Amino acid sequence: MSRLTDAVVLSQQIVVTATEEAYRAGHAELDVDHLLVALAAVGGPAGQVLRSLGVTVDRARAAVAQVHADRLARAGVAVPPVPPRDMPRTGGGLPWSPRADRVLSAGRWELPSADDRPDLRALVREPGGFVAEALAVLELDPDRVLAAVDAWRATAPGPSGALVSPDPRPWRTVSRSGWVPAPAAEVWSLVTDPARRTTWDPWYSTVDEQPDGTLLATVVGPADGAKRVPDGFERQHVVPVAREEGRLVEWELRRPDRPGGAPVQRLAVALTPSGDGTRVDLTVRWLGSGGWRAVVGTLLRPVARFTWGQMLLAKHAGIARAVR
Repeated sequence: MSRLTDAVVLSQQIVVTATEEAYRAGHAELDVDHLLVALAAVGGPAGQVLRSLGVTVDRARAAVAQVHADRLARAGVAVPPVPPRDMPRTGGGLPWSPRADRVLSAGRWELPSADDRPDLRALVREPGGFVAEALAVLELDPDRVLAAVDAWRATAPGPSGALVSPDPRPWRTVSRSGWVPAPAAEVWSLVTDPARRTTWDPWYSTVDEQPDGTLLATVVGPADGAKRVPDGFERQHVVPVAREEGRLVEWELRRPDRPGGAPVQRLAVALTPSGDGTRVDLTVRWLGSGGWRAVVGTLLRPVARFTWGQMLLAKHAGIARAVR
């Protein structure tokens, strides 16, 4: 990916993760507590700094909950527990609180860069003191965190191996990478279990395993709060085409209700252990067209690549959410 794409992808991952944390907590807006947990959960430099200091996602959540409870106790306010809210399948954007918006403005990158350390610096210096209290619960001094932020140095990522299986057909390809806070074995168990497919793949409403090991999936539609699916596109036949145990799984997606059940695309998930988590590489491949469709496809290729990229980011967010 390009430098700009890396920056955009990391920014989107942070926003999506913070949104999920707000829904998990039953809150109606994104605040500094959700941003702190999000930075600990994604694979950016800020997350690497926090984890080097012992701040895991679970510890960050616990510290945030403790600060909320302490502040309510000091104010003498009794508030019943707020139940979690289910995040809509089609996404659920929430507004940023004024103080979180100020933090993001202070930490905003001057140049496109996949470096979220400015956001962590701004969080630590947030004048409302919430993050400072959370760090105190974590037995961390703000100056120590800022020193670790300044001392961080980028390291070259290790090799991830082939991301897809060999195939001579003229596939067009888009890949997206991300980090999730779970060991590779746990992620592998998730993505290869047909019964859990709908917990991470937002494109499917139902998935049924067939006797031959293939999957028959129903694409999300109006009943799931999504747009209407064109006739003949409501179902997909998900056929395994490659599997390297613990590292790579790839499926070919076909339309059983269209003439010939032609392949729609291929989707591959490649896993690489990374620190105390896993690097997840998602790749989608689709076949080019001939004739006038090829001309139109060439003109619309940037739009198609963006659309496929957003689809992969949604799938990555589903995987990350399922293991957090």
